[in-house]
Amino acid sequence: MYAVIESGGKQYRVQPGDILQIEKQEGEVGSAMTFSHVLFLSKPGTESSQITLGKPYVQGAQVTGEVVGQGRGEKILIVKMKRRKQYRRTQGHRQNYTQLLVTAVNSGSGDQVALTAEEKAEKLAKFQSHLKPKGPASTQPILGSRKRLAAAQKSAV
Repeated sequence: MYAVIESGGKQYRVQPGDILQIEKQEGEVGSAMTFSHVLFLSKPGTESSQITLGKPYVQGAQVTGEVVGQGRGEKILIVKMKRRKQYRRTQGHRQNYTQLLVTAVNSGSGDQVALTAEEKAEKLAKFQSHLKPKGPASTQPILGSRKRLAAAQKSAV
């Protein structure tokens, strides 16, 4: 069984055992998270598949997961330039993300597919997050005038 959920204005196709990277959600690593904004459910079968479509959401359906990573993604550089006008601007951005392991999909009508403890342990053993924790700012705080800066250097020596 798989589902399409909505989180952070985006839609994701999930099934138990998937590791999903979504925009930052509150929660510590190891905490459980539930999503009730389920747009679509599908239960594939041998002859025909059973599909449930929400208007806009499927009533009573839930997807549960466990947070396995919190951090920031790769840096994206934004460059603006107008030729022959001496106009150049560079800006960087790092998006905050949450990574989670989907543990169960509940259709709301009694059908539920969940990950077993052995499968969950195996997935977590293989998983390695590429997200980096948010660190301190790279620029030093400005002390103000040169006189205060010189006084601070003298007092440090």
